[in-house]
Amino acid sequence: MASLTPLSKGLIGLAVVGAMASAVWHLALKERFGSAPQTTPEATTPATVATPPAQDPYSPPAVAAEPPVPAPPPNEASSAAATADGALSPAEHAERGRQLMERGEFAQARGHLEQAVQGGNGGAACHLGEMTLKGQGGIPANQDAAARLFQLAQSRNTICFAAGQ
Repeated sequence: MASLTPLSKGLIGLAVVGAMASAVWHLALKERFGSAPQTTPEATTPATVATPPAQDPYSPPAVAAEPPVPAPPPNEASSAAATADGALSPAEHAERGRQLMERGEFAQARGHLEQAVQGGNGGAACHLGEMTLKGQGGIPANQDAAARLFQLAQSRNTICFAAGQ
């Protein structure tokens, strides 16, 4: 009688585990974590008030299209860095903000990064999210606000990586 090699035993075990995981996904987890089925909205009468659906505690909170970003405080660094026509592009603001972050000048970096985020720069949203997560540059530490900035960066096709401590 032929015996199985350790490699063939491992492959069989992997196939069994994969089949079990697939079954669990389709039978129990797909409805909870998968995409919601498309439904048509019901017509409501003016006297009827629709109640919002219950929030799944495991789903991420709804994120606004773009978080409100206050105007940066005026400072000498940003005016000195302005180009000849007096304005920086979002990419230039993002680069200047990154450089200031590396030097530890978080308050000045914040102004440039906020300008870049308002201009649509996803990388600046990552840096501003990192500052918000750590509470740097006069921004109070806030995980929810940081997550919104990271999601905003993702919506702009930018992947954020955590910087080393």
